[in-house]
Amino acid sequence: MSKRRPDPVDERILRLLVRNARATWREVGQQVGLSANAVAQRVRRLEEQGWLRGFTAVLDPALDGEAGAAVVLLRTATDVDAETVEQAMAAMPEVVQVLDVAGPVDYHVQVRFGSQQALYDTVNRLRALDGVTGIETRTVLREVLSR
Repeated sequence: MSKRRPDPVDERILRLLVRNARATWREVGQQVGLSANAVAQRVRRLEEQGWLRGFTAVLDPALDGEAGAAVVLLRTATDVDAETVEQAMAAMPEVVQVLDVAGPVDYHVQVRFGSQQALYDTVNRLRALDGVTGIETRTVLREVLSR
């Protein structure tokens, strides 16, 4: 199936679902001027075309006994095997997000930890990855916004 760009109504539906993925098709339809069935068909098409990748429940990290979060800024050598480094980071359960970024660092790595010792251990495992040339760790004081 071709992956055509979402039209303005599709985009409004997507924005509504980002704000509240639990909204019913009827509620979304009322906001965009469509029937519940028409919204359901559009959402199904958006999923099939890959524009909508799924719906997620976001849990409070405290449920897993996690005390905090940190952002680890990672620099790598220019000749690093990026796929190997990325797979190694993905294999660490403490790592919850990895962003390949432009600028003075190569990766922003978000980690969750249950204790200062756990953070220390995770940072040292990241530091020991082949090709890592520099690392900075910033502890998150509070989450201001998450969508």
